[in-house]
Amino acid sequence: MNTDNENGRYVYCIIKAQEEQESFGNIGFQGKEVYTVKYKEFSPVVSDVPFKKYDIDNEEDIRIHTSVVNEVMKKYSVIPVAYGMVFKNKKLVDVSMRFGYKAMKKAMKIVDNKVELGVKIILPQDFDGNLQKVEQCKSEFSKSLKQIAFDSKNLNLFSKRLIMNGSFLVEKDKIQVFSDEVERLRTKYDSFKVRYSGPWSPYNFVDIHIMSQQRGGFR
Repeated sequence: MNTDNENGRYVYCIIKAQEEQESFGNIGFQGKEVYTVKYKEFSPVVSDVPFKKYDIDNEEDIRIHTSVVNEVMKKYSVIPVAYGMVFKNKKLVDVSMRFGYKAMKKAMKIVDNKVELGVKIILPQDFDGNLQKVEQCKSEFSKSLKQIAFDSKNLNLFSKRLIMNGSFLVEKDKIQVFSDEVERLRTKYDSFKVRYSGPWSPYNFVDIHIMSQQRGGFR
């Protein structure tokens, strides 16, 4: 049976439940409405979509998923959900919420009122080979930013010129303090290239496959 034309429910993220269903407007896939459905103290943020697999190489769909989560983040703390988490109907969304309920309670305690910020430090192409300066730069960035952040993680160094790839979980009321410190350090170590990004949903600090035992969430 071809399921592509059947309506499913695509889950973008999860927030704390509100008393009433809330709409975020027609910002979802195919211009569909993005809205909340309630499950206990949580509300999955969903839209009605064709029930199909969502291609992990489809940059436009990934952009839509990310933009929806970013819009929700303007108002709420979010538990991020993996791209491609689509269910045949609302009943299966509820089943998955029940399956992941304990993990969601734990995740919300971690992410509540916090965002993820990213900092990368990149060597210049004409780097003079001063390894002592590299270590000093890495050490000061790491130590100073960790003192402000609630938590942090070192991510993959995917390039030889990349000397730091850090992800930081920061309380919302400390974002400006964190940003000011990044700028201070960027100015101090101006021979290095610093890429500062965010705020993002805290993907690196919770299990984004929280609603499914299988990656992809096609259920």
